[in-house]
Amino acid sequence: MIGEITQWILELLRTHGSVSVFIGVIIESVIVPIPSPVIIMGAGAILIPVNISCGQAFWDIARFIVLPGTLASTLGAFIGYGIGYWGGKPVIDRIEKFLGFGWKDIEAMERRWTGRKIGLSIFFLRAMPIIPLSLISAAAGVIRLPAAGFTLWTFLGSIPRCFFLGWLGWLMKDAYFAMAKKLNSVESAVSALLVLGAAGVVLWLRARMRAGT
Repeated sequence: MIGEITQWILELLRTHGSVSVFIGVIIESVIVPIPSPVIIMGAGAILIPVNISCGQAFWDIARFIVLPGTLASTLGAFIGYGIGYWGGKPVIDRIEKFLGFGWKDIEAMERRWTGRKIGLSIFFLRAMPIIPLSLISAAAGVIRLPAAGFTLWTFLGSIPRCFFLGWLGWLMKDAYFAMAKKLNSVESAVSALLVLGAAGVVLWLRARMRAGT
């Protein structure tokens, strides 16, 4: 299922160009298990010609991939942010014993984390291509990170992520297409990554709380 949707997005890239980068990243924000690196890498492999200079490739990736991908990533991030913001409390109250912290701890953390430090954390997490983006957004929503700061750091962090993945897709080209044909086989790996990412978010929140006590 996820492999079929991703293949459909890749076909859109072939027919509609950079507009499909925007559409694909938005869809990935809604359908969490879609591996977002595959979409941006696909854009690099499909939209950027092979026989051009590195300077021209840099400019084309910036225009056709980074710009639409960063805008879509920033807008799509508010889906997870909204879920965490409005739905975080009942979930945390229900699994408080498992998490090791409760909503009162979240509220205390919210009052402390309004400066640049938490913003830089969001930036670096967004910039890392292996971190599931929806989990970062949901965590930011749960701790009620101000929307303006969340938007800024999400946008800035998405730029190096999109550029790196787009450049990697351009370099891989044929090797990328061989990998894309086996997308169905990586669904279990993506699911495992989401589980690990969720566990990482919990550990990150615990560490932040302990550091603030």
